[in-house]
Amino acid sequence: MRQIRLTEVHPGMILARNLYSRKGHILLASGVRLTEVYLHKLRRLKVKTLFIHDESYADIAIPEYLSIETQQRALSILSSTMEKIHNKETFSIDSISNIASAIVEELIIQPSISIQLTGIATHDDYTLDHSLNCAVYTALLARSCDFTIPQIKEITCGALLHDVGKMKVDKRIINKPDRLTEKEFGIIKQHPQSGFNLLVKKRWELSSLVAHMAWQHHEKVDGTGYPRGLQGEEILNYARLLAITDVYEAITGCRPYRKAMKLEEAYTIIHSGLGTAFDEHFGNIFLSRMALYFPGMEVSLNTGEKAIVVSLCENTPRQPRIRMMTHPDGTSYSPPIEINLAENPHLSIVSTSHI
Repeated sequence: MRQIRLTEVHPGMILARNLYSRKGHILLASGVRLTEVYLHKLRRLKVKTLFIHDESYADIAIPEYLSIETQQRALSILSSTMEKIHNKETFSIDSISNIASAIVEELIIQPSISIQLTGIATHDDYTLDHSLNCAVYTALLARSCDFTIPQIKEITCGALLHDVGKMKVDKRIINKPDRLTEKEFGIIKQHPQSGFNLLVKKRWELSSLVAHMAWQHHEKVDGTGYPRGLQGEEILNYARLLAITDVYEAITGCRPYRKAMKLEEAYTIIHSGLGTAFDEHFGNIFLSRMALYFPGMEVSLNTGEKAIVVSLCENTPRQPRIRMMTHPDGTSYSPPIEINLAENPHLSIVSTSHI
């Protein structure tokens, strides 16, 4: 199977993975042949990508960080918690803490700790997508930085809740399809303080460090962040991790006013911010683990050949194992051959398909 943009899907293609709503209901089941009626409904639901069956990719496994069950449980709990906060109702932290533990327990058994796009999307709520993706990326980064399991669970809980302050912001601003005005951005900038104020009241139920992650995730190590202009180690180490993954998730995900950036662009942005926006030590570890490619991605080589990424290599995530598909003249390899780019330094990837 392969993951492609909805705009590239056409009637007759077969769905390769169940498509779920944010409440965990199956919208379309794996194996369904897509029709124009289905595609029209998916466009209305703002579905971004689909996993499609393709014989050329049949044996290529696209990894899942989390089981569908854990994803849906996490999204349901997040949705319920955010809704209660928005409606000024009382909410419990226990369910968030429990799902954070479940997420970490699934992630730590993964053989690879390269940081790849999760593919997690609820299709109709950006804040939920962003919070869960940040939790996964931050947990993986914390694992790479040798934090203990209890610390990683605490960090994951904080990442899940880091944007709760946005529930105090008018949804018309959060979901605005254009760039924000200066006044609107000023309102958005209040969400770290609002999130801290909400979470610190729960200090008997969760670590105060979780509240400080919400407060500090927009601080920058050079002191130019907000809301307090903290510098360097004045910023909690948990928040310095989250500052990196928060930006990474934001720029690699779709926004109402722009498309997702390419992974190469995301790499450049994170790298250029080391020592100014981001903690240099944590940032370098993140970049060393950040995968620029993922299984099923179509790539072009410096030789003019085209290939498909088959799998990532643990120690060389930017030199994946690939399947050569076409020669420079466009004729097909018959049969296709597989090579490891790490063992063929004369070959390099020069461009990619982009989800």
